[in-house]
Amino acid sequence: MNINYKSYQDEIVALRRHFHMYPETAFNEIKTTEFIKNYLEKTGYSVENVKPTGCTALLLKNEKLPTVILRAEMDAVPVTEDTGLEFSSKNKGAMHACGHDANMAVALVLSKIIFNTKEELNCNVRFVFEPAEEAGGGAEIMVKAGVLERPKADAFIMFHFVNDAPYGMEVQYGSASAAIGKMEVTIKGKSAHWCNSDKGTDAIVASSEFILKLNELNSTYTSDLPFITGIGTINGGSAKNVIASDVYMEGTLRAAKPEDYHKLYNIIFDIASQIEEKYNVKIEMDITKEPIPPIINDKYLVDTVLECGSKIWDKNCRLVDKHFLSGDSAAYYFDYAKGLFIVFTAEIEKETNYPIHNGKFNMNESRYYDIIKTL
Repeated sequence: MNINYKSYQDEIVALRRHFHMYPETAFNEIKTTEFIKNYLEKTGYSVENVKPTGCTALLLKNEKLPTVILRAEMDAVPVTEDTGLEFSSKNKGAMHACGHDANMAVALVLSKIIFNTKEELNCNVRFVFEPAEEAGGGAEIMVKAGVLERPKADAFIMFHFVNDAPYGMEVQYGSASAAIGKMEVTIKGKSAHWCNSDKGTDAIVASSEFILKLNELNSTYTSDLPFITGIGTINGGSAKNVIASDVYMEGTLRAAKPEDYHKLYNIIFDIASQIEEKYNVKIEMDITKEPIPPIINDKYLVDTVLECGSKIWDKNCRLVDKHFLSGDSAAYYFDYAKGLFIVFTAEIEKETNYPIHNGKFNMNESRYYDIIKTL
């Protein structure tokens, strides 16, 4: 196909900036979905809504042809933006600090190119716009809606952006993410006035030791592959002159190897039992027993994208062997079709280079057209 991909660059940037200005968090992607649906219908697609906030569009040439699925996430993260960009978030407490704005923009423009060149296609293509990837739950909803079965998917493609390497693409054989689980912990003590401290049981002190012990695991537990566990939120206490009776915490457990995940899972429960006995508190803990599994790339698809990518990115088409502690419920799609996870890298100036989920996160927009060309 003789396509001038570079001519679509401005449209991709404009779409990305639109989505960036109007971020919506998990299962709140109402206006985002409406915008996507309008764009797809204007292009010529028939769009199917997937409740509550997902949507999908299929270009069906022939049911006998293979079907390729391309997934783009729609949700923002609950982060307050601090970039100072002219297209900064207009929705307080929400920001596309993970690149989903660019994912949607790329997928939409690709859908237009594919629709306009459909006579030259030798496959069917379904675009899946998934809600709630960050919070989890979106992939399961889309799978249950049958997006991989009508017609049956032969290949599933997902992609993401990071800003910690020169512009290019990275892909790897085998595992491309980690086993991911969430952690909810409630520590129950006994409230009392501080003047009668001997009559109370301090849940905050117990929670402090729990957090420290959890953090110690990151250095004392040994494995040949990465893992991490920690607490991200903590709430407790009722007043400055009252011993706290309750503390509630949320955290994460992640491991590149599922066997490490399960070993750490058991160790954390042992830690909780020790703290219960030491401080005379009750700990109620819910850790995901069966985590989101790692994403496993299909070898044939890796070989195919390397062959294609090398023509576009030259030496910046990189076969890597990294073990990411990121996770994605897209792993559930891989149960239905062979899949591929591509990372597109887009480094920006060092002094403005912040990691994903940071309020200052930004992206290099200069070569989106080559991403379209790769996909």
